[in-house]
Amino acid sequence: MSNEPVFEGYKNKLKGRLYGLLCEKEKNGEWEKFLDSLLIEMYGLKANSINWYSLIGKLSEIRFLSYDYFRKTIFECMHLIDNLEAPYELS
Repeated sequence: MSNEPVFEGYKNKLKGRLYGLLCEKEKNGEWEKFLDSLLIEMYGLKANSINWYSLIGKLSEIRFLSYDYFRKTIFECMHLIDNLEAPYELS
């Protein structure tokens, strides 16, 4: 049985959480705690693809960006999520 529909749902959830992160940043909320929680979860998944490494790299450093670059990077990350493939343990 393929877990592809499950992973597609997870990718949608991740994109929603990234958008939520952007909203928290815009309202000066606790976006850094939100980001840390997201990173902990993503590191635990241990995916192994070029898009995954780009996504983790961008999100790991996003806290140091000005708002304009932060926003742009969030949308870049959403695009990277669209192109993720399921990790081996899920496929």
